Amino acid sequence: MILELKDVTFSYRSKWNKVDVLKGVNCGFERGKVYGIIGKSGSGKSTVLSLMAGITLPQGGDVLHEGVSTSSMNLQEYRRDKVSVIYQSFRLLPLLTSIENVMYPMELRKVPKKEAKARAEKYLKEVEIPENCWYRFPVTLSGGEQQRVAIARALASETHLILADEPTGNLDAENSDKIIELLKTLAKEHDYCVIIVTHDVDVMDKLDVIYRMQNGILVERKS
Repeated sequence: MILELKDVTFSYRSKWNKVDVLKGVNCGFERGKVYGIIGKSGSGKSTVLSLMAGITLPQGGDVLHEGVSTSSMNLQEYRRDKVSVIYQSFRLLPLLTSIENVMYPMELRKVPKKEAKARAEKYLKEVEIPENCWYRFPVTLSGGEQQRVAIARALASETHLILADEPTGNLDAENSDKIIELLKTLAKEHDYCVIIVTHDVDVMDKLDVIYRMQNGILVERKS
């Protein structure tokens, strides 16, 4: 298992009440597979994603990355070195070109610029971004192209754990299919673990394992 959740609990408190969102989540995620997490709005999907991404810590239980609890890690280093997140809104840096966006995670890790550029070119080729797009800014790219650049940026982190938050939500059906096939290729051929939070029924049918968020726990629906 590259990632495990063991008895994970999380609650939100307001001035008037307490809402138990996660009530003892137990599940595991392996390399080489693409997982889906589905559920109603407010069911806790985003909370689970935040915990897996190291944005916050569980209030009970453990999130384990390769057997090590995130609660014992430097979360900034965990987010930089262990996990990559792909967002529905792409979140590319608007003042950087495509290749500069892909180079950015490597620059944070102090990879020499020449090496970072060579690797960025490799990743852009892998996600089928043509060379005439490498030096264009995100605003000049289509939605599908922007999402592929975002995936190339995730690859540049070389974490082998990719969390995707509604990655096809802003794409048409054709581009949505291409993105899912690309993520499946990363899992099957390059030994990544990909976890997708989605509402898209068509996407669900293409994944290896589906977990449904139900009554504060994750229930496996399909394997």
